[in-house]
Amino acid sequence: MRRYLLLALLLLSASAYASNTYRVGSSVLTVGDSAVRAMQLMGQPDFKEPVQSDFGGYQGERWQYLRDDGRVVIITIINGKVAEIADRSR
Repeated sequence: MRRYLLLALLLLSASAYASNTYRVGSSVLTVGDSAVRAMQLMGQPDFKEPVQSDFGGYQGERWQYLRDDGRVVIITIINGKVAEIADRSR
């Protein structure tokens, strides 16, 4: 039983780590990088939407990029820094 629990925890930690980075050519975009660096690596987003706080105030932006392979990369920018990177299929 402990073996299965350990395996599940390892898989969860590996997937959480993978979502903190995104490879762009020979460079890597990482959570904590500036919005300027994200723009340098990824270019202009195909779509931007505001991110609101729980009280409805402006908190940041969510940038969406449609990649050539049909995947959508979503980068959340909070306070001028990359807060989250999500790579999803369409």
